[in-house]
Amino acid sequence: MDSRAAADVSAWIRLTPLLTEYLPFTRADLRPSALTVLLDEVLLGARSVLVECGCGAGSVLIARLLHRRGFGHLLSLEHDERQAAFVASQLRREGLGHVARVVHVPLQPHPAAIGSAGWYAPEIVHDEVSEYVDRYGLVDLLLVDGPSGDDLIRYPAMPVFRGVLAPGAAVLLDDIGRPGELTVMDRWRREFALRFRSEETIGYALLTP
Repeated sequence: MDSRAAADVSAWIRLTPLLTEYLPFTRADLRPSALTVLLDEVLLGARSVLVECGCGAGSVLIARLLHRRGFGHLLSLEHDERQAAFVASQLRREGLGHVARVVHVPLQPHPAAIGSAGWYAPEIVHDEVSEYVDRYGLVDLLLVDGPSGDDLIRYPAMPVFRGVLAPGAAVLLDDIGRPGELTVMDRWRREFALRFRSEETIGYALLTP
């Protein structure tokens, strides 16, 4: 067993309290070891206003954790309509709709996109995020695990969300083993003064106050 597989096995053990029923984890989901990095930051950093780009089984586990802790909210943006519908349905079925919300946002050309890559529809994102921030406050944790597609398709997340991130907010970018995400992370480092460190397959940075 290689070190990455061993880290995932260890992470599954740590995640056991949140695995109350079966959920379909896919290759697009956060690796278990990356998910524990995220959940550790939620708890240790007392994060309470979360946004994620891309949703999946991990979104349900985040919502379960927030619910059990007793505070915090999650807004998920997802371009795949089927995936968004499943996660939203699961959240409703578990009575977690007051904690987490999933919004289906199709991909469109975007002014912050690099080259021909699109991003989530600008008007929908603006309306949803504005309402969310007005209600709960500035975002103190941003997870970028989507959308999937072009190598640099995740770049617009920081230009779009920078204005609603709280001082000291945590920014996490998944899949940093891929060339596209490494390029995105490097550009964010230079353009937004983010100091990333790598933990498993995820890049982690704190926004300088």
